[in-house]
Amino acid sequence: MLKTLTASVLVTFLLVLGGAAHAQTSCVADFSAFGQGRITVEIKPRQDGRFDAVVNGSTTNAGLVPVDEAIRAGLNLAADPHGKEIVQFNASERSLVHLHGLREGAATRGVITLPFSPADVRLLRTFDLTGKTDKFGGQVLLEAFDEQGASLGKVLRRVFVATCR
Repeated sequence: MLKTLTASVLVTFLLVLGGAAHAQTSCVADFSAFGQGRITVEIKPRQDGRFDAVVNGSTTNAGLVPVDEAIRAGLNLAADPHGKEIVQFNASERSLVHLHGLREGAATRGVITLPFSPADVRLLRTFDLTGKTDKFGGQVLLEAFDEQGASLGKVLRRVFVATCR
């Protein structure tokens, strides 16, 4: 347990340090399957260490600070989103449960694909694109990292989710 915790803390520390030198990120998420077209996202670093979120050419959240949260190994991705267990999860772990549920749900299986397996994620970096992070009106860019700190890919989460390339 201590070894796992130490690795998790080390990954978080390295990624937080890396966030200070974070280069501009641009990607496009295709929500055509949901009738919403393609959405272009840019994360632009500022001189003050913060970032500006730009969606389809318009700044939607100026001065944001990304949030990095560690993900526990062995996280129960099938946890009931309304159950007792999930109250112990951090926001990023709850996001992974949501992504897993969308990917595996009968209505969305095969429609929603992720560039990573939620089980491989050890740190999730969240960029709040609109000032509202929940799936009911909010938009977030999620970047997943493995145990070594390598990026596994990005997704844009709204009510639904799409890979951001």
